[in-house]
Amino acid sequence: MEITLKKLKHGTQEYLDVLAKKGLAGSTFNVYARNLAYMNGYFEHECGLHGITPEDVAEFRAHVEAKYKNATAINIIGITNRLFRFMHEERFCIRNIRKKQPERLPEVLTRAEYKKLLAAAAREDSKLYYIIRTVAGTGINYSDLEFITVDAVKNGYANAERSGKAWDIVISRNLQEVLSQYCRENGIKNGIIFYGRGMNRIIDRAYICRQLKILGGMVKIDESKLTMRALRLFFSYMYLQSENNIFELNELLGNKMYAARQILPSRSISEKSRTLAKLGL
Repeated sequence: MEITLKKLKHGTQEYLDVLAKKGLAGSTFNVYARNLAYMNGYFEHECGLHGITPEDVAEFRAHVEAKYKNATAINIIGITNRLFRFMHEERFCIRNIRKKQPERLPEVLTRAEYKKLLAAAAREDSKLYYIIRTVAGTGINYSDLEFITVDAVKNGYANAERSGKAWDIVISRNLQEVLSQYCRENGIKNGIIFYGRGMNRIIDRAYICRQLKILGGMVKIDESKLTMRALRLFFSYMYLQSENNIFELNELLGNKMYAARQILPSRSISEKSRTLAKLGL
């Protein structure tokens, strides 16, 4: 029971073509492409022209688990299994790596630290200042920055959709004013607000992460609190402190896992907007 390297590479390209048509965020697609290229390179080096067996895939799993951190290893093996299922080669799928529980809960940015971070960004990097305000004020992921457009700011919300999931990104009234000011200052009249090298592409993730670390170092904030995920966590923490409504928080975050258990109907966008404005983020 083998699969040739040629068939694996062909299947990989077909899978990537399908993913590209699904409209995945660019950063997500790049993760798939990078991990699948790594997998193909491994088998090309280890198996050469010989066929790849399920035992070879198991050895690949062990190699990945030994080389990479737990979260990265889980991602690589998960994507590998999804490829084999796409190719209808389920016999090559392997048991995924178990997720290790963190030794301690992640530290959350405090409001005082958030204010210090904003002050540093306002002095050193105005674009990052507005990005921090946007992520901390909405709870969005990096890839969701593509939904923050001039029209979304004017409307007070953005219709977001990805991988068959749709939700509303609520932009509070005070954040609308902040982002409108940014658009005026930078002459942005349509499309994505935080664009990168092209007007239709969002700003580079690496730039944001790098600048967050630099600014955080200036004001003595621990690096673990200086990521896009940490800002999203900060938003969630501030929201729950104020509202203590886990169902609505998951709606705001685009997480539908609680939908089936929700009893009360969702509030309107304007009501949610007023709630977010009270957070003062």
